Amino acid sequence: MSGRFTTALSFTRTIPAAQRGILLALMSTGLFVLVGVLVRMLSERIDLFQILLFRQLVFIVLLIPAVLASLDTVLKPQQLPLHALRIVGAFMALYLGFVTVSHLPLADATALGFTQVLFVALISRLFLAESVGMARLFTVITGFGGVMLVVQPSFAGVSVLYTLAGLAGAAGAALAVVCVRRLAQTQPRVVLLSWQAVFVGLLALVPGLAGWQWPTLDELVLLLLVGVISSLAQWIGVTAYQLAQANVVANVEYAKIIYALIFGYCLFAEIPDATALIGVLVIIASAAVPWLLSHRSKRAG
Repeated sequence: MSGRFTTALSFTRTIPAAQRGILLALMSTGLFVLVGVLVRMLSERIDLFQILLFRQLVFIVLLIPAVLASLDTVLKPQQLPLHALRIVGAFMALYLGFVTVSHLPLADATALGFTQVLFVALISRLFLAESVGMARLFTVITGFGGVMLVVQPSFAGVSVLYTLAGLAGAAGAALAVVCVRRLAQTQPRVVLLSWQAVFVGLLALVPGLAGWQWPTLDELVLLLLVGVISSLAQWIGVTAYQLAQANVVANVEYAKIIYALIFGYCLFAEIPDATALIGVLVIIASAAVPWLLSHRSKRAG
């Protein structure tokens, strides 16, 4: 058995770094969609704040060795206002993401998450004075159009509230991403991870305890899996960014919509209509076309 594992490991090392990065990014996106599936299954009886609290507790436990190794640095963070904004954004993204995936079809919830790209562009342009190139503008506008085709919001009844929750969660994720960009220039990764893990957990603590339901053994296993798989997906995603170019890995994340369609069909009997399928193709094209054009221009140069 160990011989087979060693052979497989040696084989993966023969794959170019960029291709390994893409494969890892595909794994990471699949795992994140799987977390959404687990949250949806748990939400039938377990409060969403309690699920989020368990997620953060598992994350904190996994971070303990790294925190202890860099305790002085962790206890002396810089740029506290940015840390606070990042924590608020992350809390919004996680909790509202849980709300959305629990009440909307899986593909719809996933598609709404892609509007994070739109909010990142807006926040970067308004507050960081970052320019938005034509390729990025194409991705943002076309991708948003694809999201609307998938979700097809009726703007009536309860569904609009969950659609707005998904958009607000994407805005929170964008805020967290922009803050991380600034903080990562001066702060080590362990500081960023540990502060988010602890303080998002604290924000979920009181409402999580207020709506506490003692989980069954099966539910406890699922709760632990939410934390472990989330942490694993994040670690694999970071590794993917180390192996491949950031814009390539970011475009691979659009594969989430394909995973969501598969999981939604197999587990929840969610069948997208023709308009939603067109929207999926538009979302994928919004990421693929600029990358293909950029790749062609580099080869021509």
